This record gives sequence, structure tokens and C-alpha cells, in this order.
Amino acid sequence: MLKRTILILVIVLALVLSACGGGQAKTCDDLADQTIDLMQNLIDDAETELGDMTVEELIATGGDLPSVDQFKEDAAKIDERAVELACTQADITAGVAERVDQLEAHTPIGEFLIKAIRNGGL
Repeated sequence: MLKRTILILVIVLALVLSACGGGQAKTCDDLADQTIDLMQNLIDDAETELGDMTVEELIATGGDLPSVDQFKEDAAKIDERAVELACTQADITAGVAERVDQLEAHTPIGEFLIKAIRNGGL
């Protein structure tokens, strides 16, 4: 079940890292900012939806994160804009890596998501 959760997170990150997003980004740097914002929104939503649930408790429920659907929708918009701006996955990945320390978590689930992002698994 943990593998399923991680797989979902990896797929979502793949969508985001090829991405562009809400508002009109004008540069690949803007897209990296929007990607970090999107990741923070996912963390915030997951923390709200799952409360103080531990990662183990999440796994016991099947590992589904209700907020992933919205995340996928937003990531698709980012993806479209990245294509328009000719931003590569490497551009976005580097920008996200520079900004990952901006992410905040207040629960074990949020911390798990940030760790996955730092390790390149989200």
C-alpha cells in the first residue's frame, strides 16, 4: 500500500515537473514558483483532509489522498504552459530543487510529502 501511495505521488510529480500553472507564468522560473505553490497546496490539503494521521495509518486506509485529483488538474495546466514557454523538465526540476526549503508541513503526512519531494519521489 505504501508503494501505491508513492507511485501516485511519483506520477503526480511527473505531471508537475513537466509543468506550468495558474496565472500566466512568463518564464521557467515563474513555473518553478507555481510548481512549489502547487506542492504546498497539496501538502496543506492533505494535512487538512487527513489531520494528524500517521503515514502508517494512511497506508492502512489504502493510501489514497483525496487532494491528488485537484493536484493533477492544476499540474495539467502547468504542463500546458511549460510547453508554451519551451521549459524542459530539467528547468522545472532545478527550479523546484532550489525552492524545496520553502515548503512547510505541520503533520506527519505533510512531512512525508516534503521528504518525498526532496528525494525526487513526488
